[in-house]
Amino acid sequence: MTAMVPTHDTSNIANENSVNLWIRLKYEERLDKTMKYYTSKMVIVQIITACGFSISELYCGINYSNQCPIEPAIITFLVAHGTTKFVWIFLTILAIVDARLIYKKMNRKSLARRLMLINLAFQSLFVVWFFSWFIAGNIWVFRNRSQYQSNDPTNTSTYCYEELYDAASLLIIITYAGFGITLIATVFRRFISKKLKYIINNKFKRQIKH
Repeated sequence: MTAMVPTHDTSNIANENSVNLWIRLKYEERLDKTMKYYTSKMVIVQIITACGFSISELYCGINYSNQCPIEPAIITFLVAHGTTKFVWIFLTILAIVDARLIYKKMNRKSLARRLMLINLAFQSLFVVWFFSWFIAGNIWVFRNRSQYQSNDPTNTSTYCYEELYDAASLLIIITYAGFGITLIATVFRRFISKKLKYIINNKFKRQIKH
């Protein structure tokens, strides 16, 4: 005699499947938005900007080594921060290849999503690493602002090469400005996108009614 499956068990399985389906659809939707982002011109602009920052930081850190005895860690900060940006650039280029080639041209969406998820996991680790160095750099640079001098290299307790110190300070300030502009642009873009979606939906509903 065939065993009967209790009704409440069947209902629980159906509910569980519905929840899993909803989670999967949300996961795919978010990754699809990420794919769209990595095919945009904004990412190219960010790569070019980050490349300029990285080259500047590495140039100052390598060429002016041992030129800031008041705070030798400034050199370490510039080299580490510049190198971290180059790693981020490499990961971003891989994400662009994934979005443009595997997802869009080859139409292998499932594979592209998995690769993007792995890429984003690595990027998240490097974001933590990046901000750790950035915070440390802020401390090393600005805590010596009122004490450093660039006229007497023999006084190693206060000396730092002026161009090196100014470059480190300027790079930090520009990074803050870049974060601010990116945040404002992102919020504005999302606001406009939601507004347009709302207007289109309302227009569509009115057309259905008529």
